[in-house]
Amino acid sequence: MEAKLHAIYEACVTLLTGLAPGAIGAAVSMAWRRGLTWGERFVQLAVGIIVSWFFTRAISALWPLWFHALPDPFVIQAIAFTLGMVAFEATPRFISAASDVIAGLPARLADRFLPSRKDGK
Repeated sequence: MEAKLHAIYEACVTLLTGLAPGAIGAAVSMAWRRGLTWGERFVQLAVGIIVSWFFTRAISALWPLWFHALPDPFVIQAIAFTLGMVAFEATPRFISAASDVIAGLPARLADRFLPSRKDGK
């Protein structure tokens, strides 16, 4: 039983270690922004963590292909921190652009696939 608890503890520490740089990067960006609601802060923090997590893993996988060596963990954490900050700042613009595209999608699909009624018939 003790071995299982130790394994669970190690898994939790590994997860938090991977998420921490992106979370700190997003939190630093959040410190400079005023007037955000708690919901906006939560969403932007979550986006910063998620983007940082996935891009960090992708960079870790691609780094040896580019530089023929494994990256230093500190470099990967610095990249995760930076990506967390950038993702936090980009979230409002991304949400706005995505909602514009989604709002116009039905009309675009109708124009593309349904016959035109321009002739008045």
